[in-house]
Amino acid sequence: MRQALVSFCVIALIVTTISAEDGDLDDLINSLFTKAPQDVGSSVSSTPPPAPPVGSMSSCQSGQRCIQKYLCTNASTTGEGQIDIRFDDDNPCVDYLLQCCYEEDIIQEPPSPPTTKIPIDPVLIHPGCGKRNADGIGFRITGQKDSEAEYGEFPWMVAVLRQENALDQVVNVYLCGGSLIHPKVVLTAAHCLHNRTPAQLKVRAGEWDTQTRNEIYPHQDRSVVEAISHPDYYKGGLYNDIALLFLDSPFNLDEGIQTVCLPPQGTKFDQQRCLASGWGKDVFGKSGTYQVILKKIELPIVTPSQCQTALRTTRLGPKFTLHKSFICAGGEKGRDTCKGDGGSPLVCPIQGSHMHYYQAGIVAWGIGCGENAIPGVYADVSNFRNWIDQQIQQRQLDPSSYSL
Repeated sequence: MRQALVSFCVIALIVTTISAEDGDLDDLINSLFTKAPQDVGSSVSSTPPPAPPVGSMSSCQSGQRCIQKYLCTNASTTGEGQIDIRFDDDNPCVDYLLQCCYEEDIIQEPPSPPTTKIPIDPVLIHPGCGKRNADGIGFRITGQKDSEAEYGEFPWMVAVLRQENALDQVVNVYLCGGSLIHPKVVLTAAHCLHNRTPAQLKVRAGEWDTQTRNEIYPHQDRSVVEAISHPDYYKGGLYNDIALLFLDSPFNLDEGIQTVCLPPQGTKFDQQRCLASGWGKDVFGKSGTYQVILKKIELPIVTPSQCQTALRTTRLGPKFTLHKSFICAGGEKGRDTCKGDGGSPLVCPIQGSHMHYYQAGIVAWGIGCGENAIPGVYADVSNFRNWIDQQIQQRQLDPSSYSL
């Protein structure tokens, strides 16, 4: 993000980072940000080596083994514990989510990722759509320096990945952000689908820190079987920049994977302070870096007239007209979404419903990142609620997953 939203950098045997350009009108969606493998070290600083396997005893004292901190009673991190996200060179387990723990202090064995797909239980107890976990799940982080989100804070946040062949292997490369609106449906930006087929796309839910698999719940991946952009999407100006991804199977909902609420058609959020999340760049341009932990930023909603006036002071010029499909947020120096955040959600609190949120916008474009008095531009989700409902119902899916 332009203050802090950092990229989701997928590292798989080879290190390749490619992100769709989603911030600058001059480039729109046709150019790609590419960082060659030899350059990645400069963008992801202090990348730790792989952590020892959970349960490993080789790095610990006699009678101890590496275990997730929240599973060790002597860590004082059970329940709502504290975990410092800064890398600790003195930690024999290397990964900051692990620590050496005596066998008698282990609360329980860490959960193993399921080997088969588990069907969603229709009576699954969940908090309803749009429930933000402001205090995180299982632990709270300390040592934040770039507005990192708590683990599980935005359970609807997903990463849209592109599958690439490299060195005779298939690797997942970050493409855009997105939000879960139904266990089988993701909301994202239409510009993310440019020149991509559904077979090339994958969606990952439950991700937080992309360089560790030691969070409480394993992330889940699903393939895309159908991708639908709005019929009036115009790539020249990113009008109606909204798309739906339909998945091959539903995500298994848990504390860290839930749906977001969508606002009724025509809802206005003017003057509210809202939250954006994503893995995009910290600043625009070559000096910006792609990092690994999900970020968040609070932004004010700006009225269309104020937004248009502000954007006319930029290189867009005095005749620029803001399209009716957009909503604007930001304009506070150093606080913004940025390159790599395309498709990511902007959510606003639901009045009278504690810690529940509507998705007000989808990151579309902006002029630079975090420029003073220059808001960022988002697709206005409330303009498309009827269209979304129509697409969901045509596929015989239940819209209650994103409705209050």
